Amino acid sequence: MLGCTDNKELESTKQELESLKKELKNCSIELQEIKNTPENRILNAKKSYANGDIFSAKLEYEDIKINFPKTEYSEIAIKELKVIARDDAKKKLEDAKQKAEEERKKALGFKILKQSSKVKFNDVTLKFDKIWLGKRWIFDNYGNRYFLRDATRGSKHILARVSISSESKNPTLPPILAYEYIDGRLQLIGVLDYEFRRWEDYGSYLGNYADYGNDFAHTKTIPFNLGLEVDEDKLKKGRIYIVMEKNNCFFRDVKKLGSPEVKYTNFSCKFNTSLEVNDFDKNYVLIKIL
Repeated sequence: MLGCTDNKELESTKQELESLKKELKNCSIELQEIKNTPENRILNAKKSYANGDIFSAKLEYEDIKINFPKTEYSEIAIKELKVIARDDAKKKLEDAKQKAEEERKKALGFKILKQSSKVKFNDVTLKFDKIWLGKRWIFDNYGNRYFLRDATRGSKHILARVSISSESKNPTLPPILAYEYIDGRLQLIGVLDYEFRRWEDYGSYLGNYADYGNDFAHTKTIPFNLGLEVDEDKLKKGRIYIVMEKNNCFFRDVKKLGSPEVKYTNFSCKFNTSLEVNDFDKNYVLIKIL
């Protein structure tokens, strides 16, 4: 059995416990009141808006406007609500434009693309003088002589004459690709090879001495003749799209055997075998339709 002293201690402990509970409740109320001050509510609203929770931000500002009328806080809330409304209208307009553009792409397909004879990519600018189909690919011209590559029977070359300017002394060059249009998509035919258009003379072609006209370390603009041999039957299937991929693929390579000793070669890139219109938004540029 508990004695009188124990009963008193128990009662005292109960009273202390009740007092602590009451104090804790009061602290909780005070904390809630602090959280609900207009300053904190405005901060919460701004945080919600920054995190993309537009609904919570609007709800908070509307509540501030109602509960703290004719105060600086209600003025801030009204101002922020106008900003939200303006941004919301702007987003709806942008969404509508994007939807309209997607519908236009869907309706027109590849007809929406514009051909570009001059393209800047990173530190290089490519200017295409001519793109055509031919039986003979001529390159490495030195004086009154040149090298040629005749297409085999039943084939033709896709040929491109391009001048490339670079701000860099040793740029990597982008790939020039040939695609054919089949059933609403572009299907890869192949990649055009880079060849130098000219050399100062036969000695520089052989590599006996340097030709600074073919070295970006000494010359800003270098002319190239590009080519790709294609079966004529493939050329008859659909229109041919000459495309530049925005990628750093072709590196200047010094060969141990053969002439010329320098050549731009693809060491790193694999190419998409099929393209859609949307691929041209960022990664590809249409150069020419043949």
